[in-house]
Amino acid sequence: MKITIIAVGKIKEKYLREGINEYSKRLSRFCSLEIIEVDDEQAPDNLSSMQEEQVKKREAERIVKRLKEGSTLIVLDVAAAN
Repeated sequence: MKITIIAVGKIKEKYLREGINEYSKRLSRFCSLEIIEVDDEQAPDNLSSMQEEQVKKREAERIVKRLKEGSTLIVLDVAAAN
C-alpha cells in the first residue's frame, strides 16, 4: 500500500517534522509513505469571503495536479466543523 499526503504550504514547525519522521519510520514496515508539500497561495490576512474562496480554489487546483489516477482522496481540514 502507498500513502501520499499532500499538504498545502511548508511544514515548518520542528515538532511536526519530528513527528512526521517518527511515524514515517513506524509506517515503513507496512506501507510506502510520501509527503508532498504544494505552495500555499500568498494572500493578505483580511480577505473577503469571495477572495478566500478564490485562494482555496487555487490551492485545490495545486493539490489536484498532484493526484494520481485511481487514487482515493481523503480530505482533512483543521478548521472543519464536526
